[in-house]
Amino acid sequence: MSKYLVFMDLDGTLLSSDHKHISVRTKATIERLQKHDVKFYIATGRMYELAKITQNLLNPEVGLITSNGAVFDGINGREVTLLGSKTVELAYQITQVNKLPMMLFTPETAYFTEKIPHFIAQNAGNFDEAFGYKEIENLEELRQVADKITNGVVLSRGDMDELNQAKAKLADSKKLRLSSSGPDNIEMIPLKTDKATAIQQVQWEQRIDADHTFVFGDGMNDLGMMQQAKYSVAMGNGVSTIKEQANYVTETNAKDGIAVFLEKFFKDEF
Repeated sequence: MSKYLVFMDLDGTLLSSDHKHISVRTKATIERLQKHDVKFYIATGRMYELAKITQNLLNPEVGLITSNGAVFDGINGREVTLLGSKTVELAYQITQVNKLPMMLFTPETAYFTEKIPHFIAQNAGNFDEAFGYKEIENLEELRQVADKITNGVVLSRGDMDELNQAKAKLADSKKLRLSSSGPDNIEMIPLKTDKATAIQQVQWEQRIDADHTFVFGDGMNDLGMMQQAKYSVAMGNGVSTIKEQANYVTETNAKDGIAVFLEKFFKDEF
């Protein structure tokens, strides 16, 4: 049985600024602590199959919490919560008013409703050149996959008023939970679901309490999970709200913030 749990956001936290690589130092630290019964999880807004690309940079013993908690590795296998067909259709109708790009995800497949510039998609942390994504051109095509969608993200084209209008309408519907990994997007998650609820389930299954839990994050969609750990750690590059809410602040992701904190904490124990 593991002694500690460690949950790590990806973009701006575990990964380098190119959203693709893990530093040699951080990888080595994770692998060393795994040998001492420290269980690691990736906790991300990315879809399951896309998060597995990062998991493969480490090892299969690293668990996955993906789609902002809608899809995660439980003790009995992968657990999935769906956004709901009616909610997906509503989001489509709202975003189509101003033709806002929207990406929708199943555990295996990514879809988009408006052509998304490559750099926007990649910066949203939901794109990989080797993975790709499929276009939905109309409501009929959407309805063919709507009952498989776990989560989504609405992206700004630069007009924040349009994005805020969409956010207000989505919030008024009370059909989903909203979050954000940055000021230029809206993350859509099933009701009563987020990274925090997935972490709570993992803690219960692993019989490990908050006093033996670490959480590392940098963005607004990490706020909830920060409350599930005694060792809530904001990255040095994190937004100010995260730094205010976290119990600790470490170095930036570019300076091996996760490794720096864990090496110091476990220096005398392992």
